[in-house]
Amino acid sequence: MELWSLFLTAFIVGFSGALMPGPLLAVDIAETPAKGIRTGPILVGGHAIAELAVVILLALGLSSLSDNKAVNSGIGIVGGIMLIFMGLGMLYNLIKSRLKARAAERTGKSAARLTADGIISSLSNPYWYVWWATTGSAFMVRSLEHGAIGPPVFYIGHILSDFVWYTLVSILIWRGRRLIVGVGYKILIVLCALFLLYLGGLFIHDGITGSI
Repeated sequence: MELWSLFLTAFIVGFSGALMPGPLLAVDIAETPAKGIRTGPILVGGHAIAELAVVILLALGLSSLSDNKAVNSGIGIVGGIMLIFMGLGMLYNLIKSRLKARAAERTGKSAARLTADGIISSLSNPYWYVWWATTGSAFMVRSLEHGAIGPPVFYIGHILSDFVWYTLVSILIWRGRRLIVGVGYKILIVLCALFLLYLGGLFIHDGITGSI
């Protein structure tokens, strides 16, 4: 995987995850009416802190295992399976019309509190741990093929998708638009789901053939 491909893939996969409703999205929707467009970027700033810590830990822990074919193949296969489950889950939720964002009515919070909420929202989401322990680790293994520059490129591409999506959500809400499951959103979900299925199959193939 080339460096530019690593960045683009990290962005697309990260964007697919960001689109799915979760704790961070709920806080973004709830706080934007009081804090405005800056709510999304501030929340993702906290989310980025939590993810930076994970990337550093994984980079340090996986660096000594990056030459182990068995470990790399195992991570690739498990990560690929998780990507496929994510893609199928997105399609299932879309069919069942479950992709609806709900906002709770809350008072405005300070930037520091929103940043803390971004960290807490990440740490309190069980799916977040599963993703980093499997799919995230698979990407980290691939990023380490580029040496010290790989993990930062992966991290920037991954976190950029969160900044783009949550900022867009804040803009839409701030302008008084309802966040609903429209046709455009459904098409985007389908495209992301299909990409996850393709990438999951690729990871499994590389893991089985030992090309990862």
